[in-house]
Amino acid sequence: MNLLLVGVASERLRELLRAAGHAVREAAGPGEAVLAQRSVPADAAVCEHDLELLRQRLESVPIVVWLAAASTVGVADALDAGADEVVHAGMGDREIAARITAMARRTPMGGAPVAAGPLEVDLERGEATWHGRRLALTSRERAVLYELARANGETLRREAIYRGVWGYAMARGDRTVDVNVKRLRDKLAAEIGAPVTIETEPGVGYRLVLSQLRNSAVTDL
Repeated sequence: MNLLLVGVASERLRELLRAAGHAVREAAGPGEAVLAQRSVPADAAVCEHDLELLRQRLESVPIVVWLAAASTVGVADALDAGADEVVHAGMGDREIAARITAMARRTPMGGAPVAAGPLEVDLERGEATWHGRRLALTSRERAVLYELARANGETLRREAIYRGVWGYAMARGDRTVDVNVKRLRDKLAAEIGAPVTIETEPGVGYRLVLSQLRNSAVTDL
């Protein structure tokens, strides 16, 4: 897989990704990253700084944040800022490589487009729309919305969402799903409003509810 490292200073990260069989290219910052992406598209980008700007410039590419030190606050802040995944130096080499590989792998994010009334999610085209208007979501937010939409109003357990989006089992205590759902919920509220909500079933998971379509089925496009 093709990985793009943007402003990453860690030699350890470079070497373990190459050892895992990835083609690794580097860019000093978001500007160089855009040029590199135009020449040879990356399957995922890994950055250490400039996340928000990189998120704007590489909208459709999964972005992993590398933290030089383990920090619960740092992980949460990165996810809130738009990261699709966060890895840090406190993890083992195998876990770091597995998490980044999962971001680069296209198959966990594939599948037929789904629609629930005016809400449509097409992962292959990299877009989610409401009445044909494109919603400003990251690739990971679209993937979470896709999993919720195709559940047809049923509650999805956090573990099921994680496996469907990230492609492997969720570690005990991992709050990645909760952070991404909160971010997605806030964006849907800002862009669509009351007709679409993500409801929480405490201790279980989440379900997508379209108020005017509570009894309507979600269908494959």
